[in-house]
Amino acid sequence: MTGARPRILVVDDEPHMGRSLQLLLSEERGYEVEVAGSGDEAVARLSRGYDVVVSDITMPGMDGLALLRGVKDVSPETEVVLMTAYSTVKSAIDAIRAGAFEYLIKPFDNDQFVVVVENALKVARLARENRDLKSRLGERPRGESLIGGSAAMARVRYLVDRAAESDATVLITGESGTGKEIIARAIHGHGPRRKGPFVALNCTALPETLLETELFGYERGAFTGAAKTKPGKFELASDGTLFFDEVGDMEPALQTKLLRVLETRSFERVGGVEVVKVDVRFIAATNRPLEKAIADGAFREDLYYRLNVISIHAPTLRERREDIPMLIDHIVAKRNLEAGDREPVSLSDGARARLLAYDYPGNVRELENLIERATVLAKGPRVEADDLPALGGRGAGVAIEQVVTVLDGAWGVLQGATKDLERQLIARALREWAGAPNEVIAERLGTSRRILELRMQEFGFRKDERK
Repeated sequence: MTGARPRILVVDDEPHMGRSLQLLLSEERGYEVEVAGSGDEAVARLSRGYDVVVSDITMPGMDGLALLRGVKDVSPETEVVLMTAYSTVKSAIDAIRAGAFEYLIKPFDNDQFVVVVENALKVARLARENRDLKSRLGERPRGESLIGGSAAMARVRYLVDRAAESDATVLITGESGTGKEIIARAIHGHGPRRKGPFVALNCTALPETLLETELFGYERGAFTGAAKTKPGKFELASDGTLFFDEVGDMEPALQTKLLRVLETRSFERVGGVEVVKVDVRFIAATNRPLEKAIADGAFREDLYYRLNVISIHAPTLRERREDIPMLIDHIVAKRNLEAGDREPVSLSDGARARLLAYDYPGNVRELENLIERATVLAKGPRVEADDLPALGGRGAGVAIEQVVTVLDGAWGVLQGATKDLERQLIARALREWAGAPNEVIAERLGTSRRILELRMQEFGFRKDERK
């Protein structure tokens, strides 16, 4: 936030309304709230820095939509909540496209209003934290979030650049956790629609009935609870990009409707008869083999060909193991920046070796989760191998290239890997042969009792521990 307390600006040409909202937010929630009587007055105050601006739409002079655009020009991370007593579908769509956080119809319930403002404050805080993180990392060119110097990632970047030059539909395939949405965002960010919205929809997150209303929106009175007309993802993404994540999980009935929109660039809202036209670029992603789904009758073949104009495969980490050191460094640096003033975290050679030797069935997402977990559980700023779970290795006879992927500093990594394997071996022997004398354990392992006991002392093992 911009200060010790969240700062909010309420803009309304009705003094009573402005004062009422100020009291509601300041006395009940303790926020720092100012009131402006016009859009022009609000613009003049924007340099003071606000987390959220709450504004009426219909005002003399500068209206709320013009103020919204002014706020976003000056402070993109400031969230704007718009209010109106004269609701139309067009004004709602214009407001949301222009970047409004929410669109409230007067009269509204005080509790509803406070919840909306509190949610806007959370989003504004995250936006500022993200801005600060980017400034400390240094702004990267669009698409450079596609981290890695491997041939597989070079191929992805090449296809992203080519896809961005056209408006063709793109199908991104790959396992879960490979960064398919990052690729979609890179295509959007490189293309001529980059100033338009990027709207993502996860096709597995909602049941079919809710997914339909999310896609197409609905008219007022279309069903119980539809108190006002709401635009869907298609309308919100107009002039931008609509990303269908896990499109392979979409129900057949919705596949038919999606195909129609792809062909006609038009649709009707749920409960409506008016045809709505949209100008949208479509990108889809799936972790399912759609060819098999087509053979099984679970996915429409004609929809597949409509989506698969340009195909991009998101490689697994197993396909680009040489990128893992760079990803580890990036994730650790990001965690340190997010930690603020806390002592920066580093990885021991053993911890790094354990991460480098793993296969990552969950791909980059799993790598991120492992590092985040380890930094939370570590007893100090240095993450040791024991702070990581017992990851399945790559088996006996692992080639050195699979553990030491970068020669710089490789000796330390190799020594750390050896130490970690030695520690795991002795811990397992002490568990499985707990009742045997050290001399017998050493003989079974193929070493001497003295070496075994020296290693036990080094690792802090005792015979009565089951590590």
